[in-house]
Amino acid sequence: MTADARPFTEAAEGTGPAVLDYRGPQGWATVVHRSDRGDLTHRVGLSGPQRLRIEYAGQWSVSVTPLEQDEVEDGGFFSRHGIGNQTVDIVKPRPDHPEGAAILEFTTVVRDPAAYPALHLCPADGHRLHGLNHWDMGGDRQARYLVDGYRPAGEPPVGRVEVVDADNCEWRLRVLPLSAARPMETITTGTGADVLVRTGPPGAVTLRHTNGSGNIRTTGLHIESRRHYVRLSVYPTRPFDGGEIIGILPEPTLLQVTGDGDWELRVIPLDELRTFDREIGGTVGEVVRYTGPPAIARVITRSWRKWGGLADAQTLTPELTDVRWVLARGGPLARFRPKKLELLPGMLVAVSAPWDGSGWRIRAKAKAGAGAGEASAR
Repeated sequence: MTADARPFTEAAEGTGPAVLDYRGPQGWATVVHRSDRGDLTHRVGLSGPQRLRIEYAGQWSVSVTPLEQDEVEDGGFFSRHGIGNQTVDIVKPRPDHPEGAAILEFTTVVRDPAAYPALHLCPADGHRLHGLNHWDMGGDRQARYLVDGYRPAGEPPVGRVEVVDADNCEWRLRVLPLSAARPMETITTGTGADVLVRTGPPGAVTLRHTNGSGNIRTTGLHIESRRHYVRLSVYPTRPFDGGEIIGILPEPTLLQVTGDGDWELRVIPLDELRTFDREIGGTVGEVVRYTGPPAIARVITRSWRKWGGLADAQTLTPELTDVRWVLARGGPLARFRPKKLELLPGMLVAVSAPWDGSGWRIRAKAKAGAGAGEASAR
């Protein structure tokens, strides 16, 4: 079969079954099958030289239209136009420097309805990285990702991208400078993965879905900088708000939104947060401020569900330094197994609510000699 393969670069035609060796650049192949009932035409994406098999007894023809040449524009560092699954070595600014972060933009130009492209990020040697380095575009046409914005010690920088699950998809991959990040306002809306920059004062940020579709996958907000790395997620089972903290930084704070579907980010100034000195509760994710004396707090959920009733709480100093994180479980015995947090005056508590909407509660009891009469639990 290999010896009978027929080479071509632009066009070929024939009758009956055949094996073709395409030796041209990547492009779209238009295949026409001719018969007494009329012509049948379909397109096939070619990612470069490859073998084609014609399994048709009648007359046929194949012609290939190459893709346009790659052009770096809009102040970018790299651009690649492609079709189908490919492994691409990318170019980034200061690739080996701790501050060599960049924005990776992936856009589908032509998309097969059955395809859901995804990206894997790898160092230059091709080994897979751990953590947030597999990105599924879902149903969105364009996605932007922050590359090397947060890199654990010892992990090599990203130098290669694997485009997968992209059969018959035409796409463009670009590397852009951080200046291309979209400015974040008090209320910011968007669709799919995006990179934002926050330059205002610190505040609590909430994330929620806005189109109410039950087909939306999980959307996560990843706040990345050299000082903070936290995550906030909302789920399609119940599109509630959640809360976390944007750090105080001398440089802009970069934010990565991942997932697919429509979303809204809202920033709440720290001086507008709810406060408590004894007890506080809610049904959505929230950041609250403790105003009582030094105390030990109990964090519980009100859920009867074993897994849907999980809630977590993270304490931060007024300067936004992480102190401790605890996970409060749901289930029938939830109120008898609280998690404990040490609270100091002015401390912030970021709470993530249970998925089932049952709610969470924090009860503070002052330490001995710290004004117990003012902060007793009730």
